[in-house]
Amino acid sequence: MVCSLLFLWGGCLFAYNDEEFVDKVIMKIDDEKVYLSEFDFLYSNIGKYNDCSKDEYFHYFSRYKLKAFDAKRLGLDKKLDKAVKDAVRKEIESTSSISENSTDASLIYLLTYRVPQNEDTDCGLEFMNEVYLKLKSGIKVDDICYAISDERFLCEEIHNKDYILDEVESELCKCNKAGFSRPFKSPEGIHILINSNSDISRCNFENCVDDILLALQWDKYYNENLKKYSDGDLKDFFEENKKKYRWEFPHFKGAVIHCKNKKAAKRIRKKIKRQPIENWKGIIERMMNDNPDYDALVDVGLFQIGENAYIDKLVFKCGEYKTLEDYPYIFTVGKCLDYMPENYKDVYDVIIQDYYIEHEDAYFDDLERNFKVEKYIDVLKTVNSDGSN
Repeated sequence: MVCSLLFLWGGCLFAYNDEEFVDKVIMKIDDEKVYLSEFDFLYSNIGKYNDCSKDEYFHYFSRYKLKAFDAKRLGLDKKLDKAVKDAVRKEIESTSSISENSTDASLIYLLTYRVPQNEDTDCGLEFMNEVYLKLKSGIKVDDICYAISDERFLCEEIHNKDYILDEVESELCKCNKAGFSRPFKSPEGIHILINSNSDISRCNFENCVDDILLALQWDKYYNENLKKYSDGDLKDFFEENKKKYRWEFPHFKGAVIHCKNKKAAKRIRKKIKRQPIENWKGIIERMMNDNPDYDALVDVGLFQIGENAYIDKLVFKCGEYKTLEDYPYIFTVGKCLDYMPENYKDVYDVIIQDYYIEHEDAYFDDLERNFKVEKYIDVLKTVNSDGSN
């Protein structure tokens, strides 16, 4: 649960609308703005464990947001239990790297993007605005400095204030109570000044916990009420998409049976021949219980060529097998399906997964229309989540 909570928790740290620094809107849901800083911070953390691109990850991010909105529409927010909420809040606080009461030793950092005096500062200002955005979203200064490889970007600790630039000293006076400055200019370039005692990022834990619980409530509701199907649903889905499930290699649907003698083999074959394949094993087990002479080893299922040496030799006429000493008589019962499943049960696990995906996609498509979702995916390209420009 911790991992899932941390995954969701990342999303609560970021959205802000500063009078002087405007965060970019990445999407709107029911006219409510969702900001790039929220997505960017979340992706930068998840990206450590996942190699999907920002464009790919946006798919999961937008669905998480839609779950929270849909949960409210369904009235699931009224079912949030205070005790559970408090437990989740404690778990978030205990696993987060940002503590409500944490204070580091007083260190002053100067982040600089060097710009020669004869060069336009717009590029440097844009670069440092992105750094500023990351600081506002809660990313630690050490992580930012580690991630950025641009040779013009410098991270310095200020230990002696006697030799700093006037512009830096002026900003330092404003940050004496801990904090970080907005990007500012000096003859050396564009800077951001940071006091490490800064209370840089404070999650609104109430909203954060609510979002997490709403998403979890939605998952539970979806599994109980929407993630349902009948045999008829799966059969129809298989028939509509049959070509998709064509196999690369031939298959045999049936059983290979090892018996102690020819008489037992003949009797077993006759007994199961006209029965459904799913009943074969039970029939043979009952025969063995009634008469030890029918002792046999039974392997029933769907076999791809190359998976079972006995099937390969007796059905597909290739390879060799070694006879079992105590069960020397071997025979097969069943049919070759070659490259096409006979019905949805032959590819049941895959059918179930594909059926869920198609119907979940359709559900979220309806949500996007109902909530009038607007996505500004091009905004993803304006800030690099790895910290580089």
